[in-house]
Amino acid sequence: MEKPVALIVEDDRDIVALFRHVLDIAGYHTEIVLNGIEAMERVETMLPNIVLLDLQLPGMSGVEILRRMRADERMSSIPVVVITAYAPYADSLPVEPDLLLLKPVDINQLSSLVQRLQATQGAMREPAHDKITGLYTYSFFTVRLAFSLERVKQTGLRRFGVLFADVAQTSLLKKQMSDGEFNTFYRKLADQFRITLRPTDTMAWSPTDGVFLTLIEDIPNPEAPLRIAGRVRDGMKKFVEDNDQGLGLRVNLGVLLCDEDYEDIQKILHDIQRARALLQDRQYTSPAIFDREMINSRQ
Repeated sequence: MEKPVALIVEDDRDIVALFRHVLDIAGYHTEIVLNGIEAMERVETMLPNIVLLDLQLPGMSGVEILRRMRADERMSSIPVVVITAYAPYADSLPVEPDLLLLKPVDINQLSSLVQRLQATQGAMREPAHDKITGLYTYSFFTVRLAFSLERVKQTGLRRFGVLFADVAQTSLLKKQMSDGEFNTFYRKLADQFRITLRPTDTMAWSPTDGVFLTLIEDIPNPEAPLRIAGRVRDGMKKFVEDNDQGLGLRVNLGVLLCDEDYEDIQKILHDIQRARALLQDRQYTSPAIFDREMINSRQ
């Protein structure tokens, strides 16, 4: 099996040695670049699975590299871990990285990050976008989810949410449609899901169970997730009602709030499935907000 590729863009050779050691043990093929201009060229040609990026580089800054990556469709989905000694500078970045590591980097922290990402290595080698909906694939979503969980574990202060939505009774709809018509239904439904969210949000679809997902990275107040969920539900609901064909199609939508106490993303994905089941059984009204304690209390 081909190894995932990690590009280390850092001009401190001691830090490079540390990163390379941890990533080699984890099964990555690592490449090292010390200059910003060369790093940009390597990212464009090799499209690595992950980039560890210092901000202070000769030739071209890490900030400019990150900006160019996010602006280019081929590179925008590559996970980027920014490494810097200046926390205030990192907070003012014009483009947000997937994760931030502050120097001096703790080897245990780095090892923990790599271990969590190992569960998503297969996803990092697969295409990032679903062919039917144009949204991110479910497997790629798990990569972003791993970074979001690691971020809250580092800060201990922030929570994030996972918004999920599906349509009840689509199995009946599929029986009345050809495969092409059914795919068109989901593509147009994905458009309704997309237009009510920010273009920069990580929006995904799982063809296995027809669930739409997105990360809510910033939760400024407790009411924010519910407002977002209500807006998404209203957009999807109108489309579903217009295409109901007398089948009683219904949008089930909720948000799972996630904090640092989640051990790994598998626990998060498990709780999302439980929350979906509660909505499908109409034990909660859509949209509903869930957290770990609520899910556990229903067992």
